[in-house]
Amino acid sequence: MTDDSGARGSGTDDRTREPDSTTDRWLSDVPVLETQLPSDLQTALGRLLGAEPVETLEEWIAAVRRRTGGGPIAVDDLCHAGEETAHWGELDGTRYRFRCFYDAVLLSALAERPVAIRTESPDGTVIEARAAGTTGLTTTPETAVFSFGVDDSVEPPSNGEPSHADVYAAVCPYVRAFPDREAYERWADSVSAATVAMPLEGATELAAALTD
Repeated sequence: MTDDSGARGSGTDDRTREPDSTTDRWLSDVPVLETQLPSDLQTALGRLLGAEPVETLEEWIAAVRRRTGGGPIAVDDLCHAGEETAHWGELDGTRYRFRCFYDAVLLSALAERPVAIRTESPDGTVIEARAAGTTGLTTTPETAVFSFGVDDSVEPPSNGEPSHADVYAAVCPYVRAFPDREAYERWADSVSAATVAMPLEGATELAAALTD
């Protein structure tokens, strides 16, 4: 698919529109935090937290904070890697390597300074970006998108209180960048996970909410 807009009826509020078969894996140009997630992702994200399904990313962020101590993500919570990885961010001349490319976006939001980002899609395509705090992100290629998801078989925490590490372990493998929407859809069909995707240039909206 190449059209990133869903079918919109006259007078319909997209923020409350039920997902349909052509749009439920794509969060388009409406505020992504308020867009209803597909039902399987709602259920899996809720199960991860030992809670009821969460309908939107905004609700997910609020639920994570309630279940993991109430605060926003900090630099120490980022999924740093001690070895070479395909995902890194460069801030003020220092390179930070991560297990998940999105942590480089979060690094820029936390530092409130520009971060140069490099990552690779699951098929090995190199994607580069430059994040500017929570105000914007430019990408190469311009068609780049990123996914958000969780394993279909995720189990709730045994003690009922998930940590940030628990959340990262379940979500991180499914937060990936892709050169375009079609590449995401091919990958999504090959993994046992509930996922959605959105334009990579809009990634700072989610980062702002996670770090606020």
